[in-house]
Amino acid sequence: MIKFPFSISLGQKILIIIGCYVFGLLSMFVISQKDLKTVSEKLEVIELAYGLNNVVLEIRRYEKNFFLYETTEALESNKHHLKDGIASVEHMEASGAKLKAQPLFRQLKQTLEKYQEAMAELSRGFYETYVIEQGELTDNIRAYGQEMVELSDKLVGFEHSQIQSILGELSRQLVIWSLVALLIGIIIPILMSFNVLRPLQIIKEATRSIAKGEFKKVSVLNTRDEMQQVLEAFNTMVGELERRQDQLVQSQKLSSIGTLSAGIAHQLNNPLNNIYTSCQIARSDFDTSDPDFIKQMLKNIDQETSRARGIVLSLLEFAREKEFTLRMENLKDIINRAVQLVRSQVPASIKVSVEVPRKLNLPMDSQRMQEVFLNLIINACQAIHGPGSIDISARISPDGKNTVISVHDSGDGVSKEIRDRLFDPFFTTKDEGMGTGLGLSITYGIIQKHNGEITVESARGEGTTFLITLPMHTEMSRE
Repeated sequence: MIKFPFSISLGQKILIIIGCYVFGLLSMFVISQKDLKTVSEKLEVIELAYGLNNVVLEIRRYEKNFFLYETTEALESNKHHLKDGIASVEHMEASGAKLKAQPLFRQLKQTLEKYQEAMAELSRGFYETYVIEQGELTDNIRAYGQEMVELSDKLVGFEHSQIQSILGELSRQLVIWSLVALLIGIIIPILMSFNVLRPLQIIKEATRSIAKGEFKKVSVLNTRDEMQQVLEAFNTMVGELERRQDQLVQSQKLSSIGTLSAGIAHQLNNPLNNIYTSCQIARSDFDTSDPDFIKQMLKNIDQETSRARGIVLSLLEFAREKEFTLRMENLKDIINRAVQLVRSQVPASIKVSVEVPRKLNLPMDSQRMQEVFLNLIINACQAIHGPGSIDISARISPDGKNTVISVHDSGDGVSKEIRDRLFDPFFTTKDEGMGTGLGLSITYGIIQKHNGEITVESARGEGTTFLITLPMHTEMSRE
C-alpha cells in the first residue's frame, strides 16, 4: 500500500493515481506519434528512392541503346533522365537533411555528376563525328552507371531496413506500453482495495461483530486520509457502545436483583425465624436449662446466621459493579451460588441438578460467570411449563484444553428460526413487559470475553441445551 509522508485526502490520492495513468497514456501517445511521423517521412523518402531507382534504370537503358544504335534520340533521352535523377537526389537530400542516408545521397549525387560530365564529353565527340569511340571514357561511363544502380539499390534497401527497424521499435514500444497500462490497471484496483475496500471490509466485519454483541475495536490503517479518520471514529463509536452496553448490563443486573428480591426475602425469612426461635428458647430456659442445651441453641443461631450471611453476600457480590478480571475460580462454587440466588424463582415442580467435578478450576470472572448461569437458569425455568428438570453438568474436552458446560432444560424447545436469533440483543419471545431480550445477549458477550464459545441445541418438544466451552488455561489479565 502506498503511504504518503504527509496527510493527503482520499480524493487527492485518487486524482494522483488517475493523473499518473493519464500521463502514461499521453506519453505513450506522444512517443507513438513521433515514431509514426518518422515512419511517414521514411515512406516519402523510400517512395522517392524507388522513383530515383527507376530513373537510374532508365538512364542505363538509354545509355545502352545509345551505345548499341548510336542514335541522338537515345542520347537526348539519357540526358533528360539524367537531369531528372540529379534533381531527385537534390530533392531527397534537402527533404532528408536529418536522415541517416545522407552519405548515400551525397555519394549518389557525386556519381551522377561524374556520369553527367562523362556523358557530356562523349556527346560532344559524337556530334562532331557521329561515331562513338570506344575507350577509357566509355568504360568510365559504364562504371559510373553500374555504381549509380548499386547506390540507388542500396539507398532503397537502406530506407526499407530503416522503416522495418522503426516499425519493430514501435511494435516493442506498444507492447511495453500495453504491459505498463495493464500493470497500472492492476495496481490501481489493488491500491483502491488497500485504501478503500480493505477499510470498508474491516468496518463491515466489525459491524457484524457488533450485531452479535461483540464490541471489538478495529486496527486503524495508517492511510493518512478519510478512511483512517473513519476507522478512528468507528473505534470511538465502539468504545461508546461498549460503555453503553456496560450500563445496560448493570441495568439488567439491577432488574434481576429486583426480580430476585422477593425470593431472597423468603430465603432470609427461614434462617431469621430459626435464629429468632433459638434465641427465644435460649432466653426462656437460660436459668433452668443445662449448658449443653444452651450451647446447642447458640450453635443453631450461628449456623442460621452464616446461612443468612451467605445469601446476603451472594446478592451483594452479584450486584457489585467491578472491572472484568480473570482468576482461577472453582466452577462448582460459582454454579452453586447462582442456583442459591435463583432458587426462590424455581418452582417446586422443577428439579435443578448440578453434576460438576468438585476440583474443576477455570480462569473466570466469578461475578460475570455467576450472571451467565443465573440468566440460563431463569430462562430454563420460564421455558418449562409444569414438572420438569434443569440439568447442569461439565466435562473436560478430550484434548484437555477446554471445559464444556451443559445447561439442559426439559422445556418445549424452540424452532430453528428462533434458535438462530436467541443471542441477538433485544430479541425475546416473551410477552411485552416480561423481558428485555438482553439476558442471552449479555451471556454471549460474557462468554466471548472469556475467550469461549456458547451454542444452543434445541428442537420443538425436545427441550433446549446451552453448551458453553471455556479454555482451561488463559493469560490472567484485565481486559
